[in-house]
Amino acid sequence: MRNKKELIVTIITLVLMWAGYYADNNLLSDNIVFVLVISLLGVVILLCVVFPAFWVTCITKEGLQGLGITTKNLLLSLIFAVILGGWRFLEIKEYIGQPSFVNTILFNLFSIWEVLFIFGWLFTRYQNAFGKLSAILLTSLSVGIYHIGTLRFDRIVALCVVIIVCGVFYSITENIFTLWPVYWAIGCSASTLASKMIFPVEMVYMAAITVCIQIVILIVMGIKFRKLNKNQQNLI
Repeated sequence: MRNKKELIVTIITLVLMWAGYYADNNLLSDNIVFVLVISLLGVVILLCVVFPAFWVTCITKEGLQGLGITTKNLLLSLIFAVILGGWRFLEIKEYIGQPSFVNTILFNLFSIWEVLFIFGWLFTRYQNAFGKLSAILLTSLSVGIYHIGTLRFDRIVALCVVIIVCGVFYSITENIFTLWPVYWAIGCSASTLASKMIFPVEMVYMAAITVCIQIVILIVMGIKFRKLNKNQQNLI
């Protein structure tokens, strides 16, 4: 019953993610109100971070480890991060020195929300329902779905393949640090640079502020969960 409920909620969040991502990149990217209220607050903070964190701390009572935020397999995660980062670094070497290079690296470095949504949220819910192998494939498909209308078909296919590779590594550690921050800064930059996406310095500043807000939210929710857990254990 829990898995069915989670699966329905997961599909709803995926649809909302596609709608927000599509609108942000194709319809209302020049509308500052949309960018600040709908994109940053609604999608990046609430949909991708606050809701998943609320779900694992208040609904399923897993704690933040339910999003892969854990010290479990930390050393192996860091080793995998170096391996994955080295693999994708070969794709960005040619862009080093270009005006957009540093902004692209920083913007993706600050994008913890996407890692949490893709692997902490989608992957884990799919795994709960269907197991690891299906979770890898469904997560890849989901990432392809929410990029429909934003990337060309060939870029979507390439991205899905990358997500499968990342999913294999993540399924071994179930630790978000396998992919963030090292791999995400390099790997996502390889994809965005190849797609010729541009990140003005203003977007980098907003991303930096947003990631600080997200980390604070996660810390607060994690502390509250631990306190609540401790109080319940004391009552027992």
